[in-house]
Amino acid sequence: MTAVTGRAEEKPCLHRTWAIAASALLALPAFAALTGEAVALPPPKGLKPARPPSLARSCMITPTELEPLFGGKADPRRQMEDESSDDEEEDDDEDSIPGLILPGSATCLSVSGTVSAGLQNDSVRASRSVSLPQSSLTSFPTSASIRIATSHDLASGLRVGSAFSFTMQNPVDDVAGLTLDEATVLVGPWIFGLDTSRFSFWTGDEFIFSTRVPSRTVGLLALELPLTETWIATLAMEDPALGTTSTLPVAAGRMPDGVARLVYQSGPWTLHGALALRDIPGRNSRLGRAGILGATYETEMLGRPSSITAQIAGAVDAAPYIGSQLDAAVVRTVLLGSDPTRGFSTALVMRREWTDEIATNFYVSRYQLSVPLIDQAKGKISIDRAAANLVWTPVEGLKAGIEASVAQARISLTGRQVAAGLAGRLISTQVFIERAF
Repeated sequence: MTAVTGRAEEKPCLHRTWAIAASALLALPAFAALTGEAVALPPPKGLKPARPPSLARSCMITPTELEPLFGGKADPRRQMEDESSDDEEEDDDEDSIPGLILPGSATCLSVSGTVSAGLQNDSVRASRSVSLPQSSLTSFPTSASIRIATSHDLASGLRVGSAFSFTMQNPVDDVAGLTLDEATVLVGPWIFGLDTSRFSFWTGDEFIFSTRVPSRTVGLLALELPLTETWIATLAMEDPALGTTSTLPVAAGRMPDGVARLVYQSGPWTLHGALALRDIPGRNSRLGRAGILGATYETEMLGRPSSITAQIAGAVDAAPYIGSQLDAAVVRTVLLGSDPTRGFSTALVMRREWTDEIATNFYVSRYQLSVPLIDQAKGKISIDRAAANLVWTPVEGLKAGIEASVAQARISLTGRQVAAGLAGRLISTQVFIERAF
């Protein structure tokens, strides 16, 4: 009897234990509300805890880094210098583009661009071949460019990317106000699409006049391979006929142009050399050829950063490969794609940063082209240019300044109509402001 009674009395005790535990669980939210302390409860069996909401993260689109084909032993002193300056290089790398990784994606997306406006005055004095008095014109040029880029690193280490950019500006001389500047796809060392020629070196980005003239774009298929840590080789097939902003008329050849480029970058030096071959169809088909050598040296003068750039290019039956964008904009109006040509172009550029906010740029250039036509004596086109500007950059992404340039063009082509103002002297002055985002 005693044993039975003892087992009967254990049941109420067990019920009271469960009741106390249940009451404690029910009282936890009220206790948390009173004390302000968060109480973590285990999730119900079979249910997973809720994930925190994913937000867009910042990222950087950097140039593709490939292993050199001919790797040598690293210099210990150079390696120590590189390690000590890694942080500074990450902050100062102008080729890196900030972007965002969107939720649910591993692709870095970047949207950037510039908006510029200015007040420009052009003073034109025509040559003797065009009987026009000196004239002056004031305009208000505005432009905006947008660039959209993506980058995605696969698990294998292969990088896949794309880029699309266009420029909008007020139309001038029946030139379209909207131009496509770039539409490319990048797969590792390969790049194909629409882009600027790999033959070009100095493009005049420091000068507002040059940036407002559409660059020469071509249909492109290129392979870029680093030979060593300082030498990079590029092999490209280019089709000028596919370019949307080609500044010179070209005859469509039976095959794309071939371009080979070699670039050296080390310390203050950048060296650039390229060769181009193009097929020119016709009754007597011929092979056009062009070559370019360019160099940039960056140094400090009187304790402030400075640089000097020089280039020289020559071409035979390949006029689109020489001269600047401004020169090509003049020559395109009088030259035909089938014309035989022979010429060269040179440029010397200097930059000086006087303070952290104020810098000056200066350049002189020479463009000369001979056109040996059948029905006349040898024709000639020559253009001399000089330009200088003063740029003020109070904050990153905002700059303003004043720029002046003078150009002297001499065109002697019998039987070709020369538009008023092309042959003669042009003096331009512009006050501008530009905002990058």
